[in-house]
Amino acid sequence: MLTEVAGSLRDVLLPRGCAGCDIPDAVLCDDCRASGGGFMSFAMPGTVSGRAIACGAYRGPLRRAILRWKDHGDEECDGPFADMMADALLSSGLLASDPMPVTTLVPAPSSPRSMRERGRWHMRNVTNSLARSLRRRGMDVDTAALLRTTKTSGKSVQMHGAAQRSRRLQGHIVIAARPPYPRNVILVDDIVTTGTTARQCVQALNAAGIHVTTVICLARTLRAGENTDD
Repeated sequence: MLTEVAGSLRDVLLPRGCAGCDIPDAVLCDDCRASGGGFMSFAMPGTVSGRAIACGAYRGPLRRAILRWKDHGDEECDGPFADMMADALLSSGLLASDPMPVTTLVPAPSSPRSMRERGRWHMRNVTNSLARSLRRRGMDVDTAALLRTTKTSGKSVQMHGAAQRSRRLQGHIVIAARPPYPRNVILVDDIVTTGTTARQCVQALNAAGIHVTTVICLARTLRAGENTDD
């Protein structure tokens, strides 16, 4: 109750703008949600479907919105981003044939240093929001923090090239917990650049006997000459 009152008062005194374009009175406007070109599917070895899903390309207003949310504390974007991922997952058709009764959403891990700097585990928060969004659409979902990182150096977005990212992460993503019974597991990530982080997460889960149906992310960095239809 107090949180809602404080939020309403803040909105009156300091009205916010869209995280992508600053248009007034919007957290993330429809144009910015669509600025990544729409959801796309791409190869993800080790998953049951063989595919991963992105809500759009990591560019333009969508990129700006993700950075505001991820590194500048715009936590109000959790809801819109969760809805985007829910739309992409359900539109993909990748979940239709899975026999498991419960879907467990697993957030990609962040390093302790990153969480201290941001003041939160941003992926856990948006994963919880995604679970709520999917439940509203009739899916039986829960969340579990099954992965954690051990000590690493440098942020993944600062690494250039799959080989460098792979060396940084090799052996540093490990199982933190196990689901109590077999689940349809979906890995939830923010940005897929080379795909190394997502693949390492999938490998760690597979090594523990946990099968990953697919990976859902907010955005994917396109390679030179690639477009959202590839």
